[in-house]
Amino acid sequence: MTNLDLTIIVPTYNLGRYLPATLKTIQEQTIDVELWLIDDASTDRTAQTAADFVRGVPNYHATAFDRHRGIGAARNFGIDHASGRFIAFVDGDDLIAPTFAETLVRGFTSGVVATAVGYDWWHRSRGGPDRFRLLSQAEMFEQVSHHGTEIGGYIWNKAFSHAALDAGNIRYKEQLRIAEDYDFTAEYVAHTRGKYAYNPTVLYKKINRPNSTMHNFSWDDRRQEDKIFDHIYQLKQLI
Repeated sequence: MTNLDLTIIVPTYNLGRYLPATLKTIQEQTIDVELWLIDDASTDRTAQTAADFVRGVPNYHATAFDRHRGIGAARNFGIDHASGRFIAFVDGDDLIAPTFAETLVRGFTSGVVATAVGYDWWHRSRGGPDRFRLLSQAEMFEQVSHHGTEIGGYIWNKAFSHAALDAGNIRYKEQLRIAEDYDFTAEYVAHTRGKYAYNPTVLYKKINRPNSTMHNFSWDDRRQEDKIFDHIYQLKQLI
């Protein structure tokens, strides 16, 4: 167990040369964090890279599944084993700025139940001043329930209250292959009353890896995405 404020959860699967760069940016954070690396039965050396990285660091942990279970199962394992008051997710091929963790934690002022920062993806990097603005539950839901919003429905530029995740029993739906981030984040906001804090400073860089899961969706996956967003729109009734 640790008494660190933030747990960062990183699912890994056949990341090859990408993972070391991600781990280096986690190592360079300006505050200490708890780290969980969960390998989803990689067939390359990804699991070994993770195990070597955490060796000798008490607040760093690595585990490996004995069979491929999917990114949702890996993230759920991380949530269930995290000890931090707040939980953030980083994809194992992405890059975070040194102040990523510190900024997410700083946003948790009185009554705030989740924080978010700016991100760079497909040359989207509007950025903004290094200060938080507060959103209501309804305003945050509008941001996370639609494509193309500034804050977005992704999980990797956000931190969530661990207590609220447990209170609402918010976990990944492990059967989903597409739009699982939107489903998770919308469920969290719809079931978690409070204030939401957003800092537009760009602190997360999404890397477009050619063989990543998002480049291999089928038509069945796309149909599933439509059903997920139908469910998300229904969640608005809870607010």
